[in-house]
Amino acid sequence: MILLIILSILMIIYRFIIRNANRRLMRIPIYSAHSLSHASVSVVVAARNEEANIKNCLESILNQKHAFENLEIIVVDDQSEDNTAEIISSFQDNKIRLIQIGNDEKIGGKKAAIARGIVAATNGIIVTTDADCVFPETWLNTLVSYREKTDAIFVAAPVMFRKEKNLFEKFQTLDFLSLQGITAAAVHSNQFNMCNGANLLYTKDAFNGVKGFEGIDHIASGDDMLLMEKIQKAYPRGVKYCYSRDAIVTTEPAESIKAFLQQRIRWASKAGSYSSVWIKVILLIVFLVNVGLISVFIAGFADVFYFKAFGFFMLMKSFSELPFMIRIARFFKKNNLIPWFIPSQIIHVLYTITAATFGMVTKYTWKGRKLK
Repeated sequence: MILLIILSILMIIYRFIIRNANRRLMRIPIYSAHSLSHASVSVVVAARNEEANIKNCLESILNQKHAFENLEIIVVDDQSEDNTAEIISSFQDNKIRLIQIGNDEKIGGKKAAIARGIVAATNGIIVTTDADCVFPETWLNTLVSYREKTDAIFVAAPVMFRKEKNLFEKFQTLDFLSLQGITAAAVHSNQFNMCNGANLLYTKDAFNGVKGFEGIDHIASGDDMLLMEKIQKAYPRGVKYCYSRDAIVTTEPAESIKAFLQQRIRWASKAGSYSSVWIKVILLIVFLVNVGLISVFIAGFADVFYFKAFGFFMLMKSFSELPFMIRIARFFKKNNLIPWFIPSQIIHVLYTITAATFGMVTKYTWKGRKLK
């Protein structure tokens, strides 16, 4: 019975968090650029073993509807073991510059690649993205115009998976939708910082002003949120979120369950490095709610009453999240996935516990490297 009391308290707190996020999401205006920016922009792409994606990524950037006169695209090849560099070199466009981190260099990894690209950049506005992403024609102008309108130092923007082909990809998208919704609500309300490195803008001066990734460079992940925290501390009112469909970057979901878990473990591994107390508390509550649910389910093997309690709490959690999920799914035009939301909840509980636990205690593999 003590277990049920503890879970009830946690669930009340959790419901408050979700309802608060939904209210904040409701208040965010959807941005649309009504002018063309003439700013000078450097797009930095860190690439490792991306021969399957880099061509589409670069073509997508070059095909932006608004052609920036001083646009440069800096692709940093992070010791790729495939034909990534050759494909980049095949582009006959002077806007694209290739920088290679040699195999004899000790310092590799995404942060090192991004930092190398920023050092080489000749423009004051930096946009970072991933080599497996593609972009709407309005992407770059929307980001830069939003920055000009708000005087932002750092702009986070939405990311989404491309069209789902199976149930596994639908589950991934639903999970990612929840993260994107929390990100939008948290950043817009200045509650705490979240973002995704596939769609960021910041000034070169701000990056240099906080000494780049210094102090967080020992952490394999965190080129996005940990940098965001550093910039937010230096420029408290300079961090913004561009809530715009015209700025949505799309990427591919994980191809396998193993790749999916490795990705989520990598994301979870940086949680202990956040400086924000709020985000740590919220992550802890989410983790404890899921642990509590599984604990009640296990207790059901000793007393069938707990199976009924488990069903009640699962429905309570699901229906607390449903309005929030419907709202963010509508923004991303993914309403067709909502019928799968409640059926996916049990899997979501199990994976959340697994990713959080292994993210704290184990190494993970990413792009052929074993990291921690």
